[in-house]
Amino acid sequence: MGAAVARRLALDGREVMLIARRDRQQDDGGHALSASGWPEPVEASVVDRPRTLRAGFSVLGARALESYCARQEIPFRRTGQLMIARDDAEMALLEGLKQRDPSVELLSVADVAAHERGLRCVGGLFAPDAGIVDGDSLRLALRIEAENAGAFVTEDCRLVAAYPMRRGFEVDLGGMPGELETVRCDSLVNATEDYEAVQIAARVDGMRNHVPPELSGPGSKRYKLEGTAPFDRLVVPGCRGPKSAALFFSGFQGESWMDVLSEPRDVAGRGDEPGTDEPQSSDFRIQGPAEHGIPGLINLFGVDARSETRAALALADAVLDTLSGRAHWSGMQPASPSSLAVA
Repeated sequence: MGAAVARRLALDGREVMLIARRDRQQDDGGHALSASGWPEPVEASVVDRPRTLRAGFSVLGARALESYCARQEIPFRRTGQLMIARDDAEMALLEGLKQRDPSVELLSVADVAAHERGLRCVGGLFAPDAGIVDGDSLRLALRIEAENAGAFVTEDCRLVAAYPMRRGFEVDLGGMPGELETVRCDSLVNATEDYEAVQIAARVDGMRNHVPPELSGPGSKRYKLEGTAPFDRLVVPGCRGPKSAALFFSGFQGESWMDVLSEPRDVAGRGDEPGTDEPQSSDFRIQGPAEHGIPGLINLFGVDARSETRAALALADAVLDTLSGRAHWSGMQPASPSSLAVA
């Protein structure tokens, strides 16, 4: 997501420094990745609660992503997403999703078998607007475009601390053990994912009282599985409990992947309307000066690894609008570089 933000700010004519993480060499189980790279799932919009920032930015971002991949010749494959009901109660949840989004299709047991064999269920739901993208190629293209627009990208340091000044920030960057460099910037964008966004925000002087405590745990973990992919589509093997947290998908070389959320997100919880007492998935939060009182600081909270890719391009536009004073997002409602993005 940081590369998307850096690209957008650089294309706007700002001087940008991107502190990026290195591409993954291992999955979350510590297993080395092959040359097939790191595919990213692009989930269907039906998994998001309506009228939230997550839903809105994910829809806009997914459209922009597919268009960007076509222009840049980045591997992208529309696969669709299959959600499985293991009993009648789960089937009722899927029927509720169908009422909310007429583009999805309810499936009988035979229909599910026609899509994917070997799934034990009482039915399912198929959403066509899902797919996979080559995450490594996408990040590389975004970084190259940012650098061509004048951005400086580094993977050799991390943000240690940031101090708001009368104008802008003084930022301490750490490299090798014992190394510390201080830079100045006019604005600071925290565009990391999951719990890392909370950690980075806590390193900014004056931010500790404004960090959302409920976003302190990791969002999901990604594993490359042994053998070839059992499914051609994105598959969620259940609607409630642990199985609702898992997402199976294939890579571009026929390999198999599994992404597991740290906490189950039942279809009921992901689909309820705002204002109900039912469990709800956390929404995106674009936290600007109006929320924390620090001019030039933008924090993106609630963006987990599974939703980051499909929403990144739209969130990058929102960051620019926030820095420019053209938009304000509050709570749950939808030489020196002038801007520094941390990813």
